[in-house]
Amino acid sequence: MARLAVAARAFSAAASGGGVSLVQGASRGIGLEFVRQLLRRSDGGRVVATCRTPGSAAELQKLREEHAPGRLTVLPLDVTDESTIEAAAASITETHGSLDLLINSAGILSIPNVIQPETTLSKVQKSSLMLAYEVNAVGPILVIKHMWPLLKIGGRSETRRGFALVANMSARVSSIGDNALGGWHAYRASKTALNHDQDSVGGVRQEGQHRLRPAASWNRGHRPLEAVSEECPRG
Repeated sequence: MARLAVAARAFSAAASGGGVSLVQGASRGIGLEFVRQLLRRSDGGRVVATCRTPGSAAELQKLREEHAPGRLTVLPLDVTDESTIEAAAASITETHGSLDLLINSAGILSIPNVIQPETTLSKVQKSSLMLAYEVNAVGPILVIKHMWPLLKIGGRSETRRGFALVANMSARVSSIGDNALGGWHAYRASKTALNHDQDSVGGVRQEGQHRLRPAASWNRGHRPLEAVSEECPRG
């Protein structure tokens, strides 16, 4: 957990710039730490945190109570249910009207009796492959899809960056060139797909005249500032 805190702090320092930030998958782990760091670093910046069941997200609710009204909004969002993504986007539109930073943090590697990292081909199951792909690759691109109108408005003068930023949580094991060990088929493939989705979003970012820069997918624990080094210099 200490490594996650350090990584989230480093990324948030580079990416935060005031305005409105959305952390998707924020009830625990690095998503929760992103929320903490953004609240600490964004002077007057507002944060929207989403998770599947806000009522049981005790740490998020505690953070909301610790800060001034309006600094932190907690909304329900399940990346496997597109209607909840659409509803969250509608709520953010009504409350804030724009987004300046989107961090897709939710991901799945293992759930007892549901999905486990595969060490041999004999352990690969279609259900695991599909679930990992739905959560790790499909979910983030659907979130970007529904937040796109808000991101196109974001990045205005109230932020230090001057453009909106999208960051996805990838993993070093998603690298094809760095895959020397094999295994973890569902997780590796889904995170590789996420990286390609991110590149595809980057390919259409000039649609219209909005100011949006998708960051490269950020590899947890591996050069954490690489994702935003060009857009958000240190300092």
